Amino acid sequence: MTAPAEQAVHAAPLVRSGVWCEAVSTLAGMPGTASRRDGYAALSPEAAVRWIRAGARTVACVLGPNQAGYVLDHWVDGPGSARACARLRRGEPCSLTLYPGIQHLTWQARPVRFLRLAEVNGRPPCGRRHRPRLLLTGRGDRAR
Repeated sequence: MTAPAEQAVHAAPLVRSGVWCEAVSTLAGMPGTASRRDGYAALSPEAAVRWIRAGARTVACVLGPNQAGYVLDHWVDGPGSARACARLRRGEPCSLTLYPGIQHLTWQARPVRFLRLAEVNGRPPCGRRHRPRLLLTGRGDRAR
C-alpha cells in the first residue's frame, strides 16, 4: 500500500505570473474611439517588450523621419526597451504611443496573474482543443 503523499498528483499551479499586452488604436481628437487591434499573453517582461518592439518596428516605416528615428534608435534598439522591461519587472505598466496619421497607436503592457483553465468532464480546456493553423502567404507556398 502506498502512502497518501505518494498518491497525490502534482498539478500545475492554478495561477502564474505573466504580462498582458495590447495594441490599441484611437482616432486623433475623437475620445471614445479606442479599439483593440491585437493582444498577447507574454510569459515574461522580456517577451512583452519583444512584442512591442516588433509592432513599433513595423509601424516605423510610415512615421515621419524624426519620430521614426526616435522609435528605432531609442525604443526599439536603445535604452527605452530596457527601461520598459525594468518597469514590468517592478510590477509597473509600460506603454508606447505612436502618431502615424489620424490614428494614434498605443502598445500597452501590464503585469498580471493568469489563471489556468480547468478541465471539464475530463476534456482539455478549449484553449488546447483548437490549434492555430499556419497560414502560408508566399508565392512558392501552397495551402495543403
